Amino acid sequence: MNSIEILPSQYHTELKLDRSDIFSADSWLSKSAIFELYQSSLYKWRFHPRQFKPTVNMAWGSLVDTIITAPEDLATEFAISPFDSYRSKDAREWKAEQEANFKTIITTDLLEEAHKAVKVLTKTHKYAARMIAKSKKQVMLLNKTQHPSIDKDIQLKGLVDLAPEGEPFLMDLKTTADFSTGGFQKTVAKFGYHCQAALYLQLWNSLHPHDQRHRFQIVWQQSASPYEVAVTEMPESDIADGADMMNHLIGKLVRAADKDYWPMRFQKPMLLGRASFGVYADEEEMEPITEAP
Repeated sequence: MNSIEILPSQYHTELKLDRSDIFSADSWLSKSAIFELYQSSLYKWRFHPRQFKPTVNMAWGSLVDTIITAPEDLATEFAISPFDSYRSKDAREWKAEQEANFKTIITTDLLEEAHKAVKVLTKTHKYAARMIAKSKKQVMLLNKTQHPSIDKDIQLKGLVDLAPEGEPFLMDLKTTADFSTGGFQKTVAKFGYHCQAALYLQLWNSLHPHDQRHRFQIVWQQSASPYEVAVTEMPESDIADGADMMNHLIGKLVRAADKDYWPMRFQKPMLLGRASFGVYADEEEMEPITEAP
């Protein structure tokens, strides 16, 4: 398989995950689906997957990302509302139609603000602008692989925001409300972006033997005006940790799928020692016990 440039709508709608048979030729595992298992039992992952509900911040990030990386997809992904409210029958019907077509509803004002944010990324911040200008955008990575524990193929997918030509790294665009170094670090840990970096680099290098990359940068943009930008590079040790985590989670998934065994997190009775009550007491800030005279 080779990497190709593709519209995000095709990537998400045509390359789906079949949780009932992850070994199927029509099933694709992504970083987000794999990392979901990090805070979930196998039972929950298989039978009660997390329902994706886009937030306002997600919609904003997706809008900015689309304008930069796939502007031709803007009209199919977003709909500008002609209504000030949705109290009327016509407004409610229009809104329902857009949602049925999986479009994100935005306002003219929001689109204008998004273009301001894009200008900061593509003009004002010189480093980010230079990298965006020289990058292939929305590069889809598809490949088959086998986990060492199971002699069966699984298919992995990734969609790289930016692949700068002539550089040893890949890049991803992120918007954030917490525009600080501490905020960047917390967001990386919370959403497993080190795992994303590891998976994307693995897929890229398997598909591009003459263009190997070993570094990963994130272009952060503040989600509120003045839409400042920062670029951070992920330490190689964090990428290595992400690769270990991906290998561990994929191993759990393929072994469960191979045996069709999807247990809950707590399968057997547990003995809770008195230490557990001590922890509870500490958490509740109970008064210390006074010794008898």
